[in-house]
Amino acid sequence: MTIASDAAADMQAILLEHGDIFFVTRQTTTTDGMGKVTNITEAEFRIYSFIVDISKKDRVVEDLGLAVKGNRIMYLKASYSITSGGVATTNVVKEGDIITDRNDFSWRIIKIIHEPYLIDTEIYKKAVIQSLGLEGSS
Repeated sequence: MTIASDAAADMQAILLEHGDIFFVTRQTTTTDGMGKVTNITEAEFRIYSFIVDISKKDRVVEDLGLAVKGNRIMYLKASYSITSGGVATTNVVKEGDIITDRNDFSWRIIKIIHEPYLIDTEIYKKAVIQSLGLEGSS
């Protein structure tokens, strides 16, 4: 093991111990030649992560218009892999994805604000999420 893989494993352990299960819904649109949306498809996958209120340190994002009511911070793994039927699939959470928590509250990832690397390995992602129903921090 290297320092980078140890750091990623440590972050994964923190997410597993303190986090929760979430479902990610990714919408993909199909457009015609004129740019009109003709179809929207959704794909869903499961992740574990944790959500915290925006701290004073994170208020720097207020200048970007991101520290508003209903916004919170979410810590995520760099990628999530699942093996089903012997086939491994890797998913990476992106801006625009919709996250659903265990209480059926929905959140949209509006900005990934931090993706620290150690050597050539991404350790975790830190994102600003916005409640689609305005639940969350005040």
